[in-house]
Amino acid sequence: MSILSVYRFALIMTTVLFVSGCMSYRYVPAEGETPAEMDSTPLPVAFQVEPPTVTGNPQMAKNNPEWEKIATAIESSITSQAQGLSADAPASQSPYLSVHMENSKVKMNWGHFLMYIASLFTLPSSSDLQFDSELTVEAGGETLFASQTNGSIRSYISVYSPSALFVGKKDPAIASQALTNDMMARHRQALEQWVAAEKQKYDQEVAGKDILEQRKWLIDNPRSLFAGDILGNLASHTPHRDTLGWHQENVSLFPGYLAFLSEEDALWFVGPDGQRVIDLVDAAKRGTSQSILAAQVETQGPYKLFSDEEIRRLRKSGLSSDLIAAMIRSSAQQSAPASSLASTPRTSPQDNVAALLIPDNSGEYMNPWTSDGVLAEWVDKAINAKMGSAIGSAAGAYAAQKALDNVPFVGGFLGSKVGKKVGHSAAISASGGMEYIRETSDQSFRNLDDMARYLKAVHANNGNFQDAIKAADAIYPGLMQSLASSQ
Repeated sequence: MSILSVYRFALIMTTVLFVSGCMSYRYVPAEGETPAEMDSTPLPVAFQVEPPTVTGNPQMAKNNPEWEKIATAIESSITSQAQGLSADAPASQSPYLSVHMENSKVKMNWGHFLMYIASLFTLPSSSDLQFDSELTVEAGGETLFASQTNGSIRSYISVYSPSALFVGKKDPAIASQALTNDMMARHRQALEQWVAAEKQKYDQEVAGKDILEQRKWLIDNPRSLFAGDILGNLASHTPHRDTLGWHQENVSLFPGYLAFLSEEDALWFVGPDGQRVIDLVDAAKRGTSQSILAAQVETQGPYKLFSDEEIRRLRKSGLSSDLIAAMIRSSAQQSAPASSLASTPRTSPQDNVAALLIPDNSGEYMNPWTSDGVLAEWVDKAINAKMGSAIGSAAGAYAAQKALDNVPFVGGFLGSKVGKKVGHSAAISASGGMEYIRETSDQSFRNLDDMARYLKAVHANNGNFQDAIKAADAIYPGLMQSLASSQ
């Protein structure tokens, strides 16, 4: 074989080695754990299954292009498996079941890295994407059950050889599904044990008891998984005399009782605490001026847009037309959906939004509202600047104001990249600078999606919502798009 042939062969092999590097992924159970098998049989109770939340370490989400595949696969797998835990179609009064998965940190495996160096980059190096998972069951705004577990997705990388493919799969979704399957199987085992214990206690202590004894038991066991069954019994077994009084007593004992009332009975408990319809009826019977009551409710509502039949019933109970009209005006002004007025109070009814918020300013994205529910100072500053007031007392304030005039808060920034950069800088300057924005904020978020979901769920009905979002979108471009796509 000639020297030229040997050279060509060596060149081809070298080229192959250089282009054969790759990444692969494998699920690694928590230390001391063995993968569990997921049972597909529904549990003997019904849950309202909330959409899962999957959050990533900011550094991981930024630097790993595969993160979107991992998060999507985890979320899809959790959704299907969590739905399978609930028996039949869950009733609206059933407890809420939610699952949260978080990539807490990324851990470098230094032993593998040293082998990687020693083998001249042919053996793979690896790092672990460590995940913490929590499954919770909530009812009436309280957590009845919680299960925690953890595991890791190990990512391998090899530069000069395809060795990573011998220890993992190239598609990260495969490892993500294995991670989710194992975690959900362990959650299910813990959940099954809790459900069995709750059912045994309920069957032994409640079965065969009359309605008053059931109510007494619920007072002593308010966090029972089967509290809804007893509340349903209380609502359906009303005494023939003083039915409304029975409902009032139960509402005072169990706030979740409202969800079990018929629409006809729920009418009397519409409105804010202390000024519900039944409170106004009692006040009118005691001789309180209905003109005064009307003035109070018009600013304190909301109530609901009553139907003709409901208005007839309200007037029959002794309420004046002026008072009923004030209640309706209050509802229209505050745009509150009637369905929320007689539902079970709940901190996070759909998206478990509380978990999205960081209760300090350590996150990357600052909350436009403070923990007191008022706009942060930097938002007021930005809104005032946009309205034409001075951006500051510095000599360059006029120039900065002119820059802002060309940067609309709605509909995107300037068309060119240069325009976007100038507009973004001007918006930050108008808000006081990034340090000022962080200093005047006491809540924050990990990413724009969390920020959008939280703001939409908590502040969407605020009168200043639109102005605050415009200002925040100027500081954090993409917020409005995230709001549009958030559920």
